[in-house]
Amino acid sequence: RGRQYSPPAAMVLQRLAAQFRRWRRQRAKQRKGVDMNLGHLDAKGGASGGKAEEPASCSAVLALARPFFLGSSTRRKALLLAMSLVVFLLTESGVLVYYSSVQKNYMTALQGKDIDGFYSGLYQTGGLILLASPVIAVHHLLAGVLKLEWRKLLTRRFAHAYLAGSGDGVFYRLQLTGEIDNPDQRICQDINDFVEITASLFEETLGTSFTVLGFAGVMYRISPVVCFSVIGYALLGTLVTALGFGPWIMFYQSRCIRQEAGLRYSLIRVRENAESIAFFKGGDAELAHFEDLFQSLAATIYRSILVRTGLSTFNRSFHFVTFAVAPLTVGPAYLRGEIEFGATAQAAMAFNAILVGLMLIMNRLEALSNFSVRVRRLHTLDMALQREGLRVKVSQLSGAGATCIASIELPPTSPVVLQMHEMTLRTPPREACLQQTLAERLSLQLSGGQTLLIAGDSGIGKSSLLRAAAGLWSDGSGSIGLCGGSSVFFMPQKPYMFTGTMREQLLYPDVNRPSVDSAVLEEALSEVGLGYLLEHHSLWDCKEWGGLLSLGEQQRINFARVLLKPDVRLALIDEGTSACDPNNEARLYGLLQQRIGSYVSVGHRPALQQHHSHALWLQRPKGSAGRSAAHGPACITLLPMAEYQRQQAEAQAQLIGRAPRGL
Repeated sequence: RGRQYSPPAAMVLQRLAAQFRRWRRQRAKQRKGVDMNLGHLDAKGGASGGKAEEPASCSAVLALARPFFLGSSTRRKALLLAMSLVVFLLTESGVLVYYSSVQKNYMTALQGKDIDGFYSGLYQTGGLILLASPVIAVHHLLAGVLKLEWRKLLTRRFAHAYLAGSGDGVFYRLQLTGEIDNPDQRICQDINDFVEITASLFEETLGTSFTVLGFAGVMYRISPVVCFSVIGYALLGTLVTALGFGPWIMFYQSRCIRQEAGLRYSLIRVRENAESIAFFKGGDAELAHFEDLFQSLAATIYRSILVRTGLSTFNRSFHFVTFAVAPLTVGPAYLRGEIEFGATAQAAMAFNAILVGLMLIMNRLEALSNFSVRVRRLHTLDMALQREGLRVKVSQLSGAGATCIASIELPPTSPVVLQMHEMTLRTPPREACLQQTLAERLSLQLSGGQTLLIAGDSGIGKSSLLRAAAGLWSDGSGSIGLCGGSSVFFMPQKPYMFTGTMREQLLYPDVNRPSVDSAVLEEALSEVGLGYLLEHHSLWDCKEWGGLLSLGEQQRINFARVLLKPDVRLALIDEGTSACDPNNEARLYGLLQQRIGSYVSVGHRPALQQHHSHALWLQRPKGSAGRSAAHGPACITLLPMAEYQRQQAEAQAQLIGRAPRGL
């Protein structure tokens, strides 16, 4: 408000604001839609925190269907498959309706002991079977291909929005805010379930619609009263089922999905942190946590079983009543001689076909509930991915520094590799957590050949500044300028070990770079002190490197990666040598000074000071009594390393001087 933006920036900001308002409205509906009497079921509900899922809306379904059926690259194939499927469903229904007439004729011939009429009906039945068999085969083939193509498009679309462009960090942002639980499950499992259920419901709805329309005419010709009676009876059962059982089944379906995901996640954490848990002898604690989660899930499943038992009892009783309805409605007409004997069999067949078609919702209520949950989960993920994508675009536009930290790419000819201008950094928003301001109006500039050590107490925000420099955190204002994206290499404390060969480990993230000779890779390993690995493993060995290599070895692999990238001008190191011994640490920083020249480090070891030209000193703000305050932006000072060391020595001397005597 009160600021002027370029037209592209204004357009994107308006779209982001609309997405945010829509998200707020949905969150408000979610909170209102939860029955407080059932809130105890959310305890230990998994990573979602127990949030309820809204029922699926038509707009959400259309949003998931539109890219496949209206997208420029898939529209023709999708519509051709759908139209062909409709044609074969209509053919199946026509064959079934015609068979009822054939059945009527040969049943009447059987009752009249007409041998020629009876065998003629059997021959016609055989011809219909020969016609229907290939129709049914092609129908199932078309349905399978339609589901596969739709799933391929949706999976690739969501995966691309979630993973593509690692610099955007959308997957990191979603994990950081905790807004979306289990995005991996949504992309892999929920998309498959959504496509399977949607396509099946589409087939069943169309097939039953054609069947009901065909048999309604047959039934109306036999008895208009019976025709309208069966329609009313089926609609009454559908209404009772949908309103009486539908909300409860959907409620427990949603809870089960999230609690099962939380249960799996607890075991995944044990697998990923097996060594630490074994050192702490924490198996009993993990088992107790697992038992709590499983007990909560079992309680939800038990209540779900009770609801499903009621639904099954109602459906069976409803179906049993129909066994007497058809004979009671058609039998008197036959006894009065108004209809033939074969018409009773045709009426019974038509009655059952109409009843089953109109009771589709009753019979498929659990599938519809599952469908609703999957649609909502996918739709919320889709909205979150779009919103984070817009956030990235906003951060790259001129004027974006007023709403979030603007990301600026410095010219290739610029001697500056890192520049912060009036940057205010806040923690990312999380539900039930207040955002904190970590740094306020920070400005600095790092030129090629200069190195910077970010120093300060633990928890003050050193790594957060590095995340902001890497573009992972963007909440705040101001701007950060970096040399070209491929010229910056981020080195975390625990490097990511790619699932692949040793060669791919060294080239990550450019694992398909073919121009690097094996001798160059072997030399890089030797330079970082890992040449001995080649005595036991080759570059083409594919192993679980994360469990095979120690943390110190993994950190040296990360240094080998940066040495193998020819265009790196700046390295961002977040305690990247914390697991290395002093000799290896000195060797690694010496290699960086020779090959790159500029890097920014976070670390606590005093030995790191000798490898940096400047220090960015973060100190906690002083309270009213001169003590360090617990909250508020840090006091940040940029100093030459010699000056920083001098001030550190003075502060240490004052601390020792204030210590009580005798200690």
